[in-house]
Amino acid sequence: MCAPRWLPATDSRALCARVAQGVPKAEVRKILRQQRQKRWEQLMASKPDDKYVDPADVAELEKARNHMGDYKLKTDEDYVVPEHLRINADKKRRQMILLEEAVYAIKMGYNDRFLALRDLKSRIIANVAEDNARIREINRELGVESEALWEPVERPEEFPERRFDVTEEELQEFAAKQGVASLPPPVSSFPPY
Repeated sequence: MCAPRWLPATDSRALCARVAQGVPKAEVRKILRQQRQKRWEQLMASKPDDKYVDPADVAELEKARNHMGDYKLKTDEDYVVPEHLRINADKKRRQMILLEEAVYAIKMGYNDRFLALRDLKSRIIANVAEDNARIREINRELGVESEALWEPVERPEEFPERRFDVTEEELQEFAAKQGVASLPPPVSSFPPY
């Protein structure tokens, strides 16, 4: 290898060719330096003037100024938050109240839809019971042995408002568990009419 590794490939080939012709390395390096200097001068000649501004850049900057708005640096010492953008306790309190009202409205809407579905289920259960009764009646008239029909039932957890309703049978069952013959009648806090 006659040329150092840091030389570009074209320069190293030229150096090797000159050295092979018997030209001293110092002379070859001087010629290569002159060639690089010419290329550098050509590059610097093609460089635009320091005051030159590309029209495409000017157009981009103008578009940005016209369409991006006026963004201020919030870290500036002179920056003051506009009144309508300031956040204080009253605004947050109002916002919290509005959010609570919105959540309440959503919950009430859900409850209304849920109760409507529960009522629909009750009506469907009543219709199925009527249809089953009619099927049994028809089977009896035809003298056909009636097979077991599906009977939908309302589940107690679907009616949480009935949770504290106590029936007479439940009272008698409780009295039997307690070992009492019968419970006294409930005392009403309202006077009789």
